[in-house]
Amino acid sequence: MHPVLLTVGLAASALLPAAYVHAVKGGPRHVWLRLRLVMVMSVSALLLITASIGVVDKMSLALAAPALAGVYLVLNYHFERRSVNRLLYGLKGRVHSVTLLSSPVPAAFTVAMTGRVYATTELYRRLEPEEAAAIVAHEIGHLEALHPIPPPLFVTVIAIMASILAAGIIDLLGQGLASLVLVAVVLLMAGIAWVVFNWAWEHLADLYALDAAGAWSISALYRITGARPEEPRLLSVYLDAVKCLRPRGGRGVTVLVNPHPRPGYRLYLLEKIAWQGEGRGSAL
Repeated sequence: MHPVLLTVGLAASALLPAAYVHAVKGGPRHVWLRLRLVMVMSVSALLLITASIGVVDKMSLALAAPALAGVYLVLNYHFERRSVNRLLYGLKGRVHSVTLLSSPVPAAFTVAMTGRVYATTELYRRLEPEEAAAIVAHEIGHLEALHPIPPPLFVTVIAIMASILAAGIIDLLGQGLASLVLVAVVLLMAGIAWVVFNWAWEHLADLYALDAAGAWSISALYRITGARPEEPRLLSVYLDAVKCLRPRGGRGVTVLVNPHPRPGYRLYLLEKIAWQGEGRGSAL
Protein backbone atom coordinates (compact mmCIF):
# COMPACT_ATOMS: atom_id res chain seq x y z
CA MET A 1 0.00 0.00 0.00
CA HIS A 2 1.20 3.53 -0.81
CA PRO A 3 -0.21 5.93 1.84
CA VAL A 4 0.66 9.13 -0.04
CA LEU A 5 -1.04 8.04 -3.26
CA LEU A 6 -4.04 6.81 -1.28
CA THR A 7 -4.37 10.08 0.65
CA VAL A 8 -4.20 12.14 -2.54
CA GLY A 9 -6.68 9.87 -4.31
CA LEU A 10 -9.19 9.97 -1.46
CA ALA A 11 -8.86 13.75 -1.12
CA ALA A 12 -9.36 14.19 -4.87
CA SER A 13 -12.49 12.02 -4.77
CA ALA A 14 -13.88 14.05 -1.87
CA LEU A 15 -13.51 17.25 -3.92
CA LEU A 16 -15.17 15.91 -7.07
CA PRO A 17 -18.80 16.82 -6.16
CA ALA A 18 -17.65 20.41 -5.58
CA ALA A 19 -15.88 20.39 -8.95
CA TYR A 20 -19.09 19.10 -10.54
CA VAL A 21 -21.12 21.95 -9.02
CA HIS A 22 -18.60 24.48 -10.30
CA ALA A 23 -18.72 22.97 -13.80
CA VAL A 24 -22.52 23.06 -13.98
CA LYS A 25 -23.10 26.45 -12.34
CA GLY A 26 -20.32 28.27 -14.19
CA GLY A 27 -20.96 30.40 -17.25
CA PRO A 28 -21.86 28.81 -20.59
CA ARG A 29 -18.43 29.55 -22.03
CA HIS A 30 -16.16 26.48 -21.88
CA VAL A 31 -18.75 24.36 -20.03
CA TRP A 32 -17.93 21.45 -22.35
CA LEU A 33 -14.26 21.64 -21.34
CA ARG A 34 -15.12 21.99 -17.65
CA LEU A 35 -17.23 18.85 -17.73
CA ARG A 36 -14.52 16.92 -19.57
CA LEU A 37 -12.06 18.09 -16.93
CA VAL A 38 -14.34 16.68 -14.23
CA MET A 39 -14.32 13.36 -16.08
CA VAL A 40 -10.51 13.39 -16.24
CA MET A 41 -10.29 14.29 -12.54
CA SER A 42 -12.63 11.42 -11.65
CA VAL A 43 -10.63 8.84 -13.58
CA SER A 44 -7.38 10.25 -12.13
CA ALA A 45 -8.74 9.86 -8.59
CA LEU A 46 -9.70 6.26 -9.35
CA LEU A 47 -6.23 5.62 -10.80
CA LEU A 48 -4.54 6.99 -7.67
CA ILE A 49 -6.71 4.87 -5.36
CA THR A 50 -6.16 1.78 -7.51
CA ALA A 51 -2.39 2.34 -7.69
CA SER A 52 -2.19 2.81 -3.91
CA ILE A 53 -3.89 -0.41 -2.75
CA GLY A 54 -4.50 -2.40 -5.92
CA VAL A 55 -3.02 -5.86 -6.39
CA VAL A 56 -2.07 -7.07 -9.85
CA ASP A 57 -3.38 -10.60 -10.12
CA LYS A 58 -1.95 -12.22 -13.24
CA MET A 59 -4.79 -14.73 -13.49
CA SER A 60 -7.43 -11.99 -13.30
CA LEU A 61 -5.67 -9.93 -15.95
CA ALA A 62 -5.31 -12.98 -18.18
CA LEU A 63 -9.04 -13.66 -17.90
CA ALA A 64 -10.06 -10.02 -18.43
CA ALA A 65 -9.99 -10.08 -22.22
CA PRO A 66 -11.90 -13.40 -22.62
CA ALA A 67 -14.44 -12.26 -20.01
CA LEU A 68 -15.06 -8.96 -21.79
CA ALA A 69 -15.33 -10.77 -25.12
CA GLY A 70 -17.91 -13.10 -23.57
CA VAL A 71 -19.93 -10.19 -22.19
CA TYR A 72 -19.76 -8.52 -25.61
CA LEU A 73 -21.12 -11.63 -27.32
CA VAL A 74 -23.91 -12.08 -24.76
CA LEU A 75 -25.01 -8.45 -25.02
CA ASN A 76 -24.85 -8.52 -28.78
CA TYR A 77 -26.94 -11.71 -28.94
CA HIS A 78 -29.47 -10.44 -26.39
CA PHE A 79 -30.16 -7.16 -28.19
CA GLU A 80 -29.93 -8.50 -31.73
CA ARG A 81 -32.56 -11.09 -30.85
CA ARG A 82 -34.98 -8.30 -29.93
CA SER A 83 -34.11 -5.97 -32.80
CA VAL A 84 -36.79 -5.21 -35.37
CA ASN A 85 -35.07 -2.63 -37.54
CA ARG A 86 -32.11 -0.32 -37.97
CA LEU A 87 -32.44 3.45 -38.21
CA LEU A 88 -29.92 5.82 -39.73
CA TYR A 89 -29.41 9.29 -38.27
CA GLY A 90 -27.25 11.96 -39.87
CA LEU A 91 -25.68 14.17 -37.21
CA LYS A 92 -22.95 16.73 -37.81
CA GLY A 93 -21.91 15.24 -41.11
CA ARG A 94 -21.77 11.66 -39.85
CA VAL A 95 -24.25 8.81 -40.24
CA HIS A 96 -25.04 6.82 -37.09
CA SER A 97 -26.82 3.48 -36.96
CA VAL A 98 -29.43 2.96 -34.23
CA THR A 99 -30.86 -0.48 -33.49
CA LEU A 100 -34.63 -0.45 -32.90
CA LEU A 101 -35.80 -2.91 -30.22
CA SER A 102 -39.29 -4.23 -29.66
CA SER A 103 -40.25 -3.22 -26.11
CA PRO A 104 -43.24 -1.75 -24.23
CA VAL A 105 -40.84 0.50 -22.29
CA PRO A 106 -39.96 3.91 -23.81
CA ALA A 107 -36.18 3.97 -23.65
CA ALA A 108 -32.95 4.63 -25.48
CA PHE A 109 -29.51 3.65 -24.26
CA THR A 110 -25.88 3.24 -25.24
CA VAL A 111 -23.76 0.15 -24.69
CA ALA A 112 -20.26 1.58 -24.56
CA MET A 113 -18.66 -1.87 -24.75
CA THR A 114 -20.15 -2.46 -28.19
CA GLY A 115 -20.19 1.20 -29.24
CA ARG A 116 -23.84 0.86 -30.25
CA VAL A 117 -27.01 2.85 -29.64
CA TYR A 118 -30.42 1.26 -29.06
CA ALA A 119 -33.95 2.70 -28.95
CA THR A 120 -37.30 1.02 -28.33
CA THR A 121 -40.41 1.06 -30.46
CA GLU A 122 -42.39 2.48 -27.52
CA LEU A 123 -40.12 5.54 -27.43
CA TYR A 124 -41.27 6.47 -30.93
CA ARG A 125 -44.89 5.84 -30.01
CA ARG A 126 -44.77 8.07 -26.93
CA LEU A 127 -42.77 11.03 -28.23
CA GLU A 128 -42.86 13.37 -31.16
CA PRO A 129 -40.44 12.28 -33.91
CA GLU A 130 -38.20 15.29 -33.21
CA GLU A 131 -38.14 14.49 -29.48
CA ALA A 132 -37.27 10.86 -30.13
CA ALA A 133 -34.49 12.01 -32.46
CA ALA A 134 -33.18 14.28 -29.69
CA ILE A 135 -33.09 11.33 -27.27
CA VAL A 136 -31.15 9.30 -29.83
CA ALA A 137 -28.76 12.25 -30.31
CA HIS A 138 -28.21 12.23 -26.55
CA GLU A 139 -27.21 8.56 -26.65
CA ILE A 140 -24.87 9.16 -29.58
CA GLY A 141 -23.44 12.02 -27.50
CA HIS A 142 -22.30 9.48 -24.90
CA LEU A 143 -20.02 7.89 -27.48
CA GLU A 144 -18.86 11.23 -28.89
CA ALA A 145 -17.98 12.51 -25.39
CA LEU A 146 -15.30 9.80 -25.08
CA HIS A 147 -13.58 10.91 -28.29
CA PRO A 148 -10.76 10.29 -29.16
CA ILE A 149 -10.82 7.16 -26.97
CA PRO A 150 -12.72 4.26 -28.61
CA PRO A 151 -15.57 3.27 -26.24
CA PRO A 152 -14.59 -0.47 -26.16
CA LEU A 153 -11.05 0.52 -25.14
CA PHE A 154 -12.42 2.78 -22.40
CA VAL A 155 -14.57 -0.06 -21.03
CA THR A 156 -11.58 -2.42 -21.11
CA VAL A 157 -9.36 -0.02 -19.15
CA ILE A 158 -12.07 0.60 -16.53
CA ALA A 159 -12.66 -3.16 -16.18
CA ILE A 160 -8.94 -3.79 -15.63
CA MET A 161 -8.79 -0.99 -13.04
CA ALA A 162 -11.81 -2.43 -11.23
CA SER A 163 -10.20 -5.88 -11.21
CA ILE A 164 -6.95 -4.56 -9.71
CA LEU A 165 -8.81 -2.48 -7.11
CA ALA A 166 -11.07 -5.40 -6.16
CA ALA A 167 -8.05 -7.65 -5.68
CA GLY A 168 -6.47 -5.04 -3.41
CA ILE A 169 -9.65 -4.67 -1.35
CA ILE A 170 -9.91 -8.45 -0.92
CA ASP A 171 -6.27 -8.49 0.20
CA LEU A 172 -7.06 -5.88 2.89
CA LEU A 173 -10.02 -7.80 4.29
CA GLY A 174 -9.26 -9.88 7.34
CA GLN A 175 -6.42 -7.64 8.51
CA GLY A 176 -8.26 -6.16 11.48
CA LEU A 177 -10.80 -3.43 12.23
CA ALA A 178 -8.61 -0.64 10.87
CA SER A 179 -8.41 -2.39 7.51
CA LEU A 180 -12.20 -2.78 7.42
CA VAL A 181 -12.63 0.95 8.04
CA LEU A 182 -10.11 1.67 5.28
CA VAL A 183 -11.97 -0.62 2.87
CA ALA A 184 -15.25 1.17 3.64
CA VAL A 185 -13.67 4.58 3.00
CA VAL A 186 -12.03 3.39 -0.23
CA LEU A 187 -15.28 1.93 -1.53
CA LEU A 188 -17.15 5.14 -0.69
CA MET A 189 -14.63 7.48 -2.31
CA ALA A 190 -14.09 5.29 -5.38
CA GLY A 191 -17.86 5.05 -5.76
CA ILE A 192 -18.26 8.83 -5.57
CA ALA A 193 -15.53 9.28 -8.19
CA TRP A 194 -17.34 6.89 -10.53
CA VAL A 195 -20.71 8.57 -9.94
CA VAL A 196 -19.36 12.07 -10.63
CA PHE A 197 -17.66 10.79 -13.78
CA ASN A 198 -21.00 9.51 -15.04
CA TRP A 199 -22.79 12.72 -14.08
CA ALA A 200 -20.38 14.77 -16.17
CA TRP A 201 -20.69 12.24 -18.98
CA GLU A 202 -24.48 12.59 -18.89
CA HIS A 203 -24.30 16.38 -19.13
CA LEU A 204 -21.92 16.16 -22.09
CA ALA A 205 -24.40 13.90 -23.87
CA ASP A 206 -27.12 16.47 -23.11
CA LEU A 207 -25.04 19.26 -24.63
CA TYR A 208 -24.38 17.18 -27.73
CA ALA A 209 -28.13 16.60 -28.11
CA LEU A 210 -28.84 20.32 -27.60
CA ASP A 211 -26.35 21.20 -30.30
CA ALA A 212 -27.73 18.56 -32.67
CA ALA A 213 -31.47 18.81 -32.00
CA GLY A 214 -31.95 22.22 -30.42
CA ALA A 215 -34.90 22.85 -28.08
CA TRP A 216 -36.35 19.41 -28.86
CA SER A 217 -33.75 17.94 -26.49
CA ILE A 218 -35.15 20.06 -23.66
CA SER A 219 -38.74 19.22 -24.57
CA ALA A 220 -37.96 15.49 -24.59
CA LEU A 221 -36.29 15.64 -21.18
CA TYR A 222 -39.27 17.49 -19.73
CA ARG A 223 -41.70 14.88 -21.08
CA ILE A 224 -39.69 11.85 -20.03
CA THR A 225 -38.77 12.98 -16.50
CA GLY A 226 -41.55 15.40 -15.55
CA ALA A 227 -38.89 17.40 -13.73
CA ARG A 228 -38.27 21.13 -13.47
CA PRO A 229 -34.94 22.98 -13.65
CA GLU A 230 -33.11 22.86 -10.34
CA GLU A 231 -29.89 24.66 -9.46
CA PRO A 232 -27.38 22.23 -7.89
CA ARG A 233 -26.48 22.94 -4.28
CA LEU A 234 -23.22 21.67 -2.80
CA LEU A 235 -24.68 19.73 0.12
CA SER A 236 -27.44 18.20 -1.99
CA VAL A 237 -24.92 17.11 -4.61
CA TYR A 238 -22.77 15.36 -1.98
CA LEU A 239 -25.85 13.59 -0.60
CA ASP A 240 -26.97 12.62 -4.10
CA ALA A 241 -23.54 11.13 -4.85
CA VAL A 242 -23.76 8.93 -1.75
CA LYS A 243 -27.38 7.95 -2.46
CA CYS A 244 -26.40 6.83 -5.95
CA LEU A 245 -24.33 4.05 -4.37
CA ARG A 246 -27.25 2.37 -2.65
CA PRO A 247 -28.88 -0.66 -4.28
CA ARG A 248 -31.99 0.18 -6.23
CA GLY A 249 -34.47 -1.76 -8.31
CA GLY A 250 -35.21 -1.03 -11.91
CA ARG A 251 -36.92 -2.95 -14.73
CA GLY A 252 -36.29 -6.38 -13.33
CA VAL A 253 -32.69 -5.83 -12.24
CA THR A 254 -30.93 -4.35 -9.24
CA VAL A 255 -28.02 -2.04 -9.89
CA LEU A 256 -25.60 -0.50 -7.42
CA VAL A 257 -24.95 2.75 -9.20
CA ASN A 258 -27.39 5.18 -10.75
CA PRO A 259 -25.08 7.26 -12.96
CA HIS A 260 -27.60 9.98 -13.80
CA PRO A 261 -27.66 13.33 -12.01
CA ARG A 262 -31.00 14.76 -10.98
CA PRO A 263 -33.12 15.56 -14.05
CA GLY A 264 -33.55 19.05 -12.62
CA TYR A 265 -29.78 19.62 -12.76
CA ARG A 266 -29.73 18.49 -16.39
CA LEU A 267 -32.59 20.85 -17.29
CA TYR A 268 -30.90 23.68 -15.37
CA LEU A 269 -27.75 23.41 -17.47
CA LEU A 270 -29.56 22.84 -20.76
CA GLU A 271 -31.84 25.85 -20.35
CA LYS A 272 -28.95 28.05 -19.25
CA ILE A 273 -26.94 27.10 -22.33
CA ALA A 274 -29.99 27.44 -24.58
CA TRP A 275 -30.75 30.95 -23.30
CA GLN A 276 -27.23 32.31 -22.81
CA GLY A 277 -25.31 30.39 -25.46
CA GLU A 278 -25.77 28.32 -28.55
CA GLY A 279 -25.11 24.75 -27.47
CA ARG A 280 -21.67 23.22 -27.74
CA GLY A 281 -20.36 25.91 -30.03
CA SER A 282 -20.53 28.53 -27.27
CA ALA A 283 -19.34 26.03 -24.66
CA LEU A 284 -15.92 25.61 -26.23
